Amino acid sequence: RSQAYAPETLLHIVSGNTPHTAIQSLLRGLVLGSHNIIKLPSSGIPVFENWLSRFPKSLLDLIKTTRQLTDAHFARAHAVIATGSDTTIASIQKRIKPQQLFIPHGHKISIGIVYADFQTAVPLAAKDISLFNQRGCLSPHAIYVNGDALSLASMLADALENSPYPPDTLTLSEAGAITTLRETTRFLAANSPSTQLWESPNNLNWTVIYEDSPTLKLSCLNRCVYVKPLPENLDLDTLGKEARHLSTIAIHPFETRTAQSLTHLPAHRICPLGQSQHPSLFWHHDGFSPLASLVRWKDIG
Repeated sequence: RSQAYAPETLLHIVSGNTPHTAIQSLLRGLVLGSHNIIKLPSSGIPVFENWLSRFPKSLLDLIKTTRQLTDAHFARAHAVIATGSDTTIASIQKRIKPQQLFIPHGHKISIGIVYADFQTAVPLAAKDISLFNQRGCLSPHAIYVNGDALSLASMLADALENSPYPPDTLTLSEAGAITTLRETTRFLAANSPSTQLWESPNNLNWTVIYEDSPTLKLSCLNRCVYVKPLPENLDLDTLGKEARHLSTIAIHPFETRTAQSLTHLPAHRICPLGQSQHPSLFWHHDGFSPLASLVRWKDIG
């Protein structure tokens, strides 16, 4: 005597970091049978749009893409799913009506933790860092190491140099951010053994920075990663304010008991290292149930 009702129209506001968020969001709307309005970033998402072009007409009839978000789009939507910066999410939230369902996915970052077995862990960490050039919320910004973090940093630098995943072309802004980070780190390393730098020779393909401070820092992305010793107390006080935005913690070796010991942290997903970028279609993105959170229920009796 209870029945779930899907939104008649879903408005998906997606970012251009990676195509996967847009793909998964649309797939869920299609599974529910909703009409879907996809607001793409102004630069588009070529992989997503190419994927969409292969759809049969019966599904394309349920999909409309746009690069301009209008009041009419909001007025049609029964539910809104938005991905972007916290500033973007806040501006969208102001346009949501009380009767509309709103599912926000704001600023998020991820980390890796290596407890043992460096030889196996390093290529897995390099994979998580390399995929999508570290531009998604599932990309690790730092690897925390139980043991000799300096040794793992050196091994990670070698693995990134030999990564089978080719780097993306950088914008001038991205190249400038990496150059600035390297120069700042080089200065710090020259004056203190608590910081060390490894960098790709003759290009900006990757950067590994060792720091003995446990504070979680934002990477400037594009395969720039921090390696840090694993602190005895892994909590928000130790990791700092950025840890409030944790999305995924990828650990190696992966054991259920170890994963459960990390559930006090805000991350909604704890997975094996090397699988950061490959969540299940049914994962709880930012803690939201992928389908159940989109429906409303009617009860009889």
